Amino acid sequence: MVLWKDEYATGHDVVDSDHKRIFALVADVLEASTKGSKEKNEVTINFLAEYVVEHFAREEALMAESSYPRTAEHSKEHKDFMAVAVKLKEDFDDGGYAFGELEMHPDTMHLSKVINDVVVGWLLIHVMGSDKDLASHYRIWADSK
Repeated sequence: MVLWKDEYATGHDVVDSDHKRIFALVADVLEASTKGSKEKNEVTINFLAEYVVEHFAREEALMAESSYPRTAEHSKEHKDFMAVAVKLKEDFDDGGYAFGELEMHPDTMHLSKVINDVVVGWLLIHVMGSDKDLASHYRIWADSK
């Protein structure tokens, strides 16, 4: 289970609010993957994906507004993550992941493992690195105006 920690804060209120919401949504997906129906999993995955797209748009607006020098790299991270998310969703829709009680599916990759390994792993690295860098740049830029 991934929970928000203060050490993940970037110092930008909007970005941090989004990140807290994303962490909560990931927790919802993880819970649904072990306790929910296919429909519940689908709803939570879709809502997370939609929210992440909105969040990325907000970050990219901050990059454009402040002439962030690492926009290309940061945007590529977003694009790469969305490609992974689309693949995850396609695989889920095609029945490629198990969900529900873990011990009931010993031969199929469980959705919770994929979410932990792929989504949580990427999220932590991205927030602690690229997003903190963007927030720091934006703060310096805003203070210089």
